[in-house]
Amino acid sequence: MNNLPSCLQIEFDHAQLYIKGIMKQLFILVFVFTSALFPQERGQKYWVYFTDKEMSAFSKSSAAAARSIGITDRAMQRRAKVHQEILTNEDLPVSQSYLDRLKSVGISIENRSRWFNAATAYLTSEQVKLLASFSFIKGIEPVRIFKRKELPKIESSLLKITEPHLGQKYSYGPSFAQMDMIKAVDVHNIGVSGRGVLVGMLDTGFRWKEHEAMLNMKVIGEYDFIQKDTSTANNGSDDPSQDSHGTSTMSLVGGFKEGQLVSPAFNAFFILGKTEYVPTETNVEEDNWVAAIEWMEANGVDVVNSSLGYSEFDAGQQDYTYNDMNGKTATTTKAATIAARKGVVVVNAMGNEAASAWHFLTSPADADSIISVGAVNGAGNYAGFSSVGPTSDNRTKPDVVAHGVGTYCAVPPGKVALYTGSSQGTSLATPLVAGVAAQVLSARPELTPVQVRDALRNSANNAASPNNTIGWGIINAYKAVLYNGMIISTDPEIALTIDSNYSIGMFVVSPNSVYKDSVKLFYSTNNGASFNSISMALGEIVDTATNSGKYSAVIPGVTSSTEVKFYAGAKDISAARTSPYNAPANLFSTKQTTTGVGTTPPFPTTFALKQNYPNPFNPATMITYDLPVSDVVSLKVYDILGKEVATLVNGFQQRRTYSVPFDGSHLASGVYFYRLQTTFFSQTKGMMLVK
Repeated sequence: MNNLPSCLQIEFDHAQLYIKGIMKQLFILVFVFTSALFPQERGQKYWVYFTDKEMSAFSKSSAAAARSIGITDRAMQRRAKVHQEILTNEDLPVSQSYLDRLKSVGISIENRSRWFNAATAYLTSEQVKLLASFSFIKGIEPVRIFKRKELPKIESSLLKITEPHLGQKYSYGPSFAQMDMIKAVDVHNIGVSGRGVLVGMLDTGFRWKEHEAMLNMKVIGEYDFIQKDTSTANNGSDDPSQDSHGTSTMSLVGGFKEGQLVSPAFNAFFILGKTEYVPTETNVEEDNWVAAIEWMEANGVDVVNSSLGYSEFDAGQQDYTYNDMNGKTATTTKAATIAARKGVVVVNAMGNEAASAWHFLTSPADADSIISVGAVNGAGNYAGFSSVGPTSDNRTKPDVVAHGVGTYCAVPPGKVALYTGSSQGTSLATPLVAGVAAQVLSARPELTPVQVRDALRNSANNAASPNNTIGWGIINAYKAVLYNGMIISTDPEIALTIDSNYSIGMFVVSPNSVYKDSVKLFYSTNNGASFNSISMALGEIVDTATNSGKYSAVIPGVTSSTEVKFYAGAKDISAARTSPYNAPANLFSTKQTTTGVGTTPPFPTTFALKQNYPNPFNPATMITYDLPVSDVVSLKVYDILGKEVATLVNGFQQRRTYSVPFDGSHLASGVYFYRLQTTFFSQTKGMMLVK
């Protein structure tokens, strides 16, 4: 073999490396299969906390540094609303060398947490003792498994309204009562439906692709943190009801089927995390929840809906006490607080424990700076099951309430019907509030989580005397959207006149007086290089006293064959605004009216591992690859003998193009190979280090 020509020798070595990789995968498959047969051998799942992150020199103001560890531009833009630093120590990755040390003693990592500088793994008692002796281990504690109380079904009392009211844009069907209670219908009527906002869902799973009210929802990413794959719908090993709860909650944030179900934020983007396991009862391991919210935050989520609440655990585990409901103790509570500090509006259910011995709210609803949601019935009265406050450190909870008894929602296809009005729980009130939070952010993207919470609280119907059963009361979406002043609709109405000119209509609504002559349409026929402006005329009136209503204009000299980019601007006595926000950097289009285009990363259509550059290199180079789907990714470097010399990536990544630096300063000159491995793709390429 040593007499082969060098080019064939490289190919031979490449083949050896590939065979080794296959054998390694077969070993992993055997291990997984064996583990499935003998799950008791895995021991108990633990948090393993590390002493440090082994990273000293790291620029907290560098966008490039943020991108290199998976923080998207969208996340950086959102973080900028609440603090100056792009990065904090919480964002730095867990030390790969520490993880490798755990793997070297036979420990398989389940999840890792940048925020807590920790990893989770199933450990035997012997392994716990071994790890406790490692100098880089700060602490070891069990991962708690939480249980969520399911409530019995009830008779539905919702009035079915099949036709829209006068001036109403959509036919809500049986969902009208719950939407009208929170005044989300009024927000739709002025052209705001969550456009441009990214909503994260944490729940049991989501069968959204098969449901008529959900199949057109704009899902940009999903991940199953239980099965470790990129499908959040049921798979063969799931309980038949696994994805039922998540499907229902997702439909209440953004479902849309006229005459059946129309929810507040049907024009939002969505990112989905399957965290909760349903074998025979509803429970979730806290590390899945933490891993999911970290992933969503890094990918730029604006609002997170979590219809989960926990206080009781599986047998043999240490329960939290009411004293622990202080916003500082429970792991999920601490994670929710961190997310809020990074600019995420976290909306969480209070729990259904009021009639139980526990009685009080459940974690993470006790977290500070988030929105905790209780439930009322169709008459607007407190629902007797809805967990109550205060927190143990005496903060009033819940923050707000919404319809949670007989709430009309979608259920996965294959059931008796596609919808039900017999469900109840704070977990159904919560997504309605999350959807309204998305409406608020769609109209006012600059608001921080606390400002969104204050808008919802202070415009609710019990704001004058908040208490620990309904908090500040039933939300009023219309008042919340206008709480911080004038808004311009984010859903422009684009129509063609008889002569095929574009007619653009947008609502300008303010609690103050709008200057009618300030309302203008700015349009461009050269992709935003230059703009013309024309005045918009008030037509449909919302409020005569403030000149609020729909303003319209016809773009002259332009027909439907031309794409027009545009935005609207207006002033009132206190401020000036544009829509979309931050125009002309962001624009509407007559061909595509989605705002926020370009704020989410472009998605490749095929897998590709590209040649490193520069090549040859000394001592550093860049390895680039494309992921058309979100997946678990491994990127490793091997020497000519097939020995692994570096692990560059080992974990879940969202679909997009990545560029990963490799520093070979510690290696000898020679030929090396880098291998990309995902669930669906694997490829190896060679590179040369020349010193």
